[in-house]
Amino acid sequence: CAEMRGLFSSLRRDQSGAVAVEFGLWSILFFVGALAAFDLGDLYMKRSQMSAAVSAASLQAFDQRESVQFTGLTAYVRALANDQNLSVTISCNGVAGSCVNNNRPCACLTQSATYVAQACGTPCTGAGQTTGVNSGYYLTIEASRTMNPVLVRGRANTRLTHAATVRLQ
Repeated sequence: CAEMRGLFSSLRRDQSGAVAVEFGLWSILFFVGALAAFDLGDLYMKRSQMSAAVSAASLQAFDQRESVQFTGLTAYVRALANDQNLSVTISCNGVAGSCVNNNRPCACLTQSATYVAQACGTPCTGAGQTTGVNSGYYLTIEASRTMNPVLVRGRANTRLTHAATVRLQ
């Protein structure tokens, strides 16, 4: 029993290996922090690419407002975002897949981001409508994707979404 006490006492005073243990603990903390930084950086990079792609596509549509290539906008947004799995929705006056270049129906945009059908060029004066504006033809491009963070599992399947609405007429 005395030998055991002596052994424990010498082990308690022995400092060899303490630096290795400290290094191991600090390196775990460093790698967790680095992983969190990479995770956050990836999230911001994907969101930034998606936002820039949607904005560029809406500017292109506005520039070609007389004859917009609606069928090519989805591929254009995906190519600019460098993400072929990006979910892209193209809608006009709030209705997906209804975009046309000829005989466009007009609407007024409301303050709750909905559309009220109205004859083209007439003033928007109804309740909740944007006043001082004439009715027009609105194109909305919305892109979204799911992010799965590596570190924070509670935030799995985080949905990133960006939309831009531009008046074409």
